Amino acid sequence: MLKKLLAVIATVFAMAAIAPVSAGERQLSAAEIEAALAGNTVDGNWKGTPFKQFFAKNGTTTYAAEGSAPSPGKWRADPAKNQYCSWWQGTGWDCYDIFSDGPDSIIWVVPSDGYRSPSSLLSGNRL
Repeated sequence: MLKKLLAVIATVFAMAAIAPVSAGERQLSAAEIEAALAGNTVDGNWKGTPFKQFFAKNGTTTYAAEGSAPSPGKWRADPAKNQYCSWWQGTGWDCYDIFSDGPDSIIWVVPSDGYRSPSSLLSGNRL
């Protein structure tokens, strides 16, 4: 009986660890990712470094981390995986899950390790 109870408790804690932080949080589809990002800027913090990133409608992007020169790249929404993908010189394509818990909220999630980076969505080019 105690083993079953401990197994249930462990399952509940494991599910809570992977559940969204906010009850209203949901993963965006590729179409929603494209609609949210195209022509807009994201303002966030990636592993302790503040950044802004502009997403042009033509699929180019500029990432500007605080204290570094802006980096040009490419971006797209992958409809097969419902992920955001970006390309950078020297690293190639990387893809991320995108969640949102409101109209001005973007949460980047690294699929391999679950790292989360909440960001604000700003209209237009705000670099």
